[in-house]
Amino acid sequence: MEFLLGGASSMCAVLFTNPLDVLKTRQQLEGELIAKQNPTKRSYRGIRQSLLTVVQTDGLRGLQKGLPAALLFQFSMNSVRLGTYQTVDNLGWTKSANHPSLTPLLSVFWGGCAGLVSATASCPFYVVKIQLQAVTSGSYTARFQHHHNGTVSAFVNIYRQSGVRGLFRGYPASVARLVVGSAAEMASFSVCKQLFLRYEVFQESIVLTALASSTVAGFFTSVLMSPCDVVTTRMTNQAVSANGKGLLYTNIFDCFLKIYRSEGIHGYYKGFVPMYLRVAPHTMLNLTFWEFFKGLHEQWRI
Repeated sequence: MEFLLGGASSMCAVLFTNPLDVLKTRQQLEGELIAKQNPTKRSYRGIRQSLLTVVQTDGLRGLQKGLPAALLFQFSMNSVRLGTYQTVDNLGWTKSANHPSLTPLLSVFWGGCAGLVSATASCPFYVVKIQLQAVTSGSYTARFQHHHNGTVSAFVNIYRQSGVRGLFRGYPASVARLVVGSAAEMASFSVCKQLFLRYEVFQESIVLTALASSTVAGFFTSVLMSPCDVVTTRMTNQAVSANGKGLLYTNIFDCFLKIYRSEGIHGYYKGFVPMYLRVAPHTMLNLTFWEFFKGLHEQWRI
């Protein structure tokens, strides 16, 4: 049940945040490996211009590109991630009664472990989501676009071209992304929740506590996860050879190095604003729905 609650909460959240995820993906791929000293005309500069570009080229439906894959990704990722974390939390492994100072470290450790497991379960859906979100009918400066006719078509095309390995393209980067993100999110959420519950106003409202805690958790998550997120997007969307090998990046370290050499530190934070605007409310909605569903489950079970 813990796994179903985690998956259901994330699917509710992504319905509201997928448009920002589309903007983030487009910004991360625009100007790929082009030195910032030699900028070309950018179609996705800033939130407002990015939003207008998507609507003008793909219509309002463009803001929800890749939504079925995003729903599958969020369910597979967060059902495992939140379910795993809640399970170990129920077992008392995220807290130390004898050494309270170790509790934050235990939260980071188990949050990272939950991220590792969830990355494995959700990687194929993430690959499909990114490739669908990157496609546009308008002028676009991404190096490559994968033209699929839909979510099912994307799975079939990727498997035919590269086999199972294609569905796990960028897996090491995806693991790093979710391990860092989950550790930051779950640890900061857990610590903030304990801090806020010291005050009476939060003790009277589960939703208010979840909102406040997840807002802080979303900030730390977006700051720490952005470099890994950019690398994962780039590796996932790159063109591949006939035998399924990436034509631009050979591995996660090669991708990090090429981005730094061409775009500098700035390259690691492309799409940061829509990422934060997405991660913060998504974290808030996800963890709020999670707390709400857990409360309903406890009430129903009783």
